[in-house]
Amino acid sequence: MIPHVRNWTELGVEKPTLAAFPAFKVGMVQVITLDDREKTPNFGKPTFNPATILSAPTVTVYGFRAYGRQNGIDYAFTDVFADNLADEVRDRISYSVEKGNKESFNSGIQKVVELLPKIERFAAMVGVNPSETGLSNHDLQVQEVGITGGDLKSQLEYLKSVTGKTIKASEYFRSGSYIDTIAVTKGKGFEGVITRFGVKRKQHKSRKTVREVGVISPWHPATVMYTVPRAGQMGFHQRMDKNKRILAVGNAQQSPITPRGGFPHFGEVRGEYLIVRGSVPGPIKRLIDLRLPLYPRRQKIQVPKIIEINVAGNALQLVAPQPAK
Repeated sequence: MIPHVRNWTELGVEKPTLAAFPAFKVGMVQVITLDDREKTPNFGKPTFNPATILSAPTVTVYGFRAYGRQNGIDYAFTDVFADNLADEVRDRISYSVEKGNKESFNSGIQKVVELLPKIERFAAMVGVNPSETGLSNHDLQVQEVGITGGDLKSQLEYLKSVTGKTIKASEYFRSGSYIDTIAVTKGKGFEGVITRFGVKRKQHKSRKTVREVGVISPWHPATVMYTVPRAGQMGFHQRMDKNKRILAVGNAQQSPITPRGGFPHFGEVRGEYLIVRGSVPGPIKRLIDLRLPLYPRRQKIQVPKIIEINVAGNALQLVAPQPAK
């Protein structure tokens, strides 16, 4: 379930970079940190924080797409792919060009340079393999990620340098920074108005039913307004949480965080992971898009001072907090 991100940030980014990074939800832990918010009553005191662990495998950039804009609508100019793509990658990105007739990477770059005056923006085609996190799914999760920062020429140079290569979470994130989390929430199925909207139940011996809305519309206008609670789909919607703080960026080999027996419904955390303050939309194993904040905060980034991480009743200590770059 890959979320569809419609907007990419253009604020607070100087150098060209990917506007988002995919990860997988592992579970929640308890983190005790020192409150570093100045001018607050709890400044400098230990603070209890619920946090979410996200497993972040390496991201591979398969290519990029150049977009133009006409009559208020974005349309794709051309696609540029890395040379020697694997067959499983071609299947996932609908790589339909016949072998031997496809343009090479260099010729594709030359075509983009010629179209640069007409290009409005770039988007990278990236993918992650869930099996790197220990999940049983071996299908590549491919999506488009916007490019932000700098001008179009610098963005093109950045794409040339990263196409066909991998990017680690430790190279992308830094402790203390903020991100937007976007994901598809857990589906609840078809639910009534009591569960879906929290409508109060009617009295005993009420008209016909108890778990329904009393009146759904007036005489005039003789129509049911969209504001009236009605039964329907609950959950399985795309949702976004803004400005979630990254408490730590770690590696499972250097700083193990998996409790004895593994995380419920997920298992063992392998590779790099993130600890994000608060909850994140979506169930366990769901893919989460970690987007650079659309409305970044105006405060300086400082590394959180972590005292203890409580995982399933066991106190853990990270090897070293990730320094801010």
